Amino acid sequence: MDKSRFFEKTDKDLISVFADDELNYWALKWGVSKETIKSAIKASGSNSVSKVYTYLANANKLKLS
Repeated sequence: MDKSRFFEKTDKDLISVFADDELNYWALKWGVSKETIKSAIKASGSNSVSKVYTYLANANKLKLS
């Protein structure tokens, strides 16, 4: 199994709380603050993009344009 392909795919599906550029990207895309993203990761128990998005949507915090 090619491990580099596995990690490449997974990285795109996860939000790193240690990478400001990733937090800025998702915060801007979803119309929330970086702190909201961090809180959503903690509350949802996952840094998966889909799970964080679902949490924010269910909490009515998204401000999509």
